[in-house]
Amino acid sequence: MAHRRRPVRPERAVIYVILGILVVLLVGPFVWLALSSFKTGSQIFSPNLTLLPLNADGGIEFHIDNYTYAFDYLQVGVLFTNTLLVSSIATVINLFFNSLAGYAFARIRFKGREVLFRATLTSLMVPGTVMLVPNMIIITRLGLYDSLAALVIPFAMSVYNIFLMRQTFLGFPRELEEAAAIDGASAFRIYWTIALPLARPMLVVLGILTFMWNYNSFLWPLVVIQSPENDTLAKGLGSLVSASATNAELYPVMLAGAVIVAVPLILIFLVFQRFIVKGIAAGAVKG
Repeated sequence: MAHRRRPVRPERAVIYVILGILVVLLVGPFVWLALSSFKTGSQIFSPNLTLLPLNADGGIEFHIDNYTYAFDYLQVGVLFTNTLLVSSIATVINLFFNSLAGYAFARIRFKGREVLFRATLTSLMVPGTVMLVPNMIIITRLGLYDSLAALVIPFAMSVYNIFLMRQTFLGFPRELEEAAAIDGASAFRIYWTIALPLARPMLVVLGILTFMWNYNSFLWPLVVIQSPENDTLAKGLGSLVSASATNAELYPVMLAGAVIVAVPLILIFLVFQRFIVKGIAAGAVKG
């Protein structure tokens, strides 16, 4: 006997419609970006708007040379290496120090802990652009101006990451730490061998977000980097955007460059998306 399909409830149908609209609004621009990167400048600015790259005869024609030009213009080999190196090192340093600070605020009792934590949270109210000049002065005094180290050191700490790691550690049972302390384990060993492995889902989420932030960073490299060999992908793409503003034929090349820069982040998200969901769920802990 065939089973009758249950009718879709009206409220669920409305949810599906809203989700479908949101998908179109979020994914649609990237689809247009990817397809337009295979067009010529005249096709992009043509009054006859088409999604696919069509030639004069109405046939589909993909201009792969846009990507060849974008690879050469962006010096993808050098810029990608710089970006990957800076983003990876900054992420590892950030996760280590922020998780260490978060553990100290959550588990170690010391005089003035709450006052210091509140003062740390207060710094979230300061816009990041306000710190450009102080960071610039510090980097120059340290002799790190126009170096890859200048892209890492000022952002070794993140108040937002400290707060989330503290909230994560607060949700762990104290019995495990107390048993380790009875066995003679130091505070750092408890943090390293017990607390940190338990916080792995949150570490993955913060690691991906920190990597993406450093990967997409544009303003700070623009200020502190002068040599082309130390440029990052975001800064290289910015120069390509500026060039395309005065040359319409470079516009599809700029779009191809944007796709090249975005693809690594999309792949990272696709690979780690289940960890992101798991980490966000694990982050819903008591304060």
